[in-house]
Amino acid sequence: MESLNERYAKGQAMRSLMAHGDPSHYTLPGIDQLAPDLKRIIDEALFGQIWNRPGLDTKHRCMVTISALTALGQLPLLRRHIERSLNLGLTPEQVVEIFVLLTFYVGVPAVETAMRTTKEIFEERGIDFTPTEVYDTERSVDELFEIGKKSFEQHIGPASLYPVEEGQLAEMEVSRLIDEYLWGAIYTRPDLDPQSRAICALSAMTVMGQYDRQIRRRIEGALRVGVTPQQVMEVFVHLILYGGYINSRTAMRVARSVFTEQKLTL
Repeated sequence: MESLNERYAKGQAMRSLMAHGDPSHYTLPGIDQLAPDLKRIIDEALFGQIWNRPGLDTKHRCMVTISALTALGQLPLLRRHIERSLNLGLTPEQVVEIFVLLTFYVGVPAVETAMRTTKEIFEERGIDFTPTEVYDTERSVDELFEIGKKSFEQHIGPASLYPVEEGQLAEMEVSRLIDEYLWGAIYTRPDLDPQSRAICALSAMTVMGQYDRQIRRRIEGALRVGVTPQQVMEVFVHLILYGGYINSRTAMRVARSVFTEQKLTL
């Protein structure tokens, strides 16, 4: 049976990969001085166990973490994990696109702050970043809407499965706006594949405590674009020590219900 010291050693090895030679990435300010036992537990449980689990590759774990920290507004840790994600192989384009994707999930203020932090990191590292500019302003609103409807069906499934109630004008207007811009303008962008987009969205929704039909629908969509049931569950496992185990366990129950309905096994 694995010893606690072995788990700790695995955690230190993972921290070393993340740090890329920066000693500040080994510290947990405040926790180091006030609760050294907790630091040891975090090193064992989070970095030694969760980050080393199979079922989700390291780059996707980086995306899960960045998405969760952005949704939670945890800026000091977000800065560290942007740096760690670049060290572990995420491209600058992928990091930026995560924030573009999250705009409709977490809101403009959180994304603006995350982008500002990212810009500072790129400048500190001398990264010569060229923004991805693909938004076609020559399209009509109706063209963008039709693109959005097709994108929604690709990433989620037929809209008829979750209709907006007739007669609710404000909801219909919001639904149309989301179809145009989230699904038509954002989900059709390059730099993140459909599986990565699904994983990032699930991560943000989980830590924000979204357990209605929205997260059920997003789980169904993740499966639709090729995320495996094992990967879906591993997203929730990864979030236990970022968004809290209650959020993760609840999301797991919703996922198991979806798997049962679709006759899928883990």
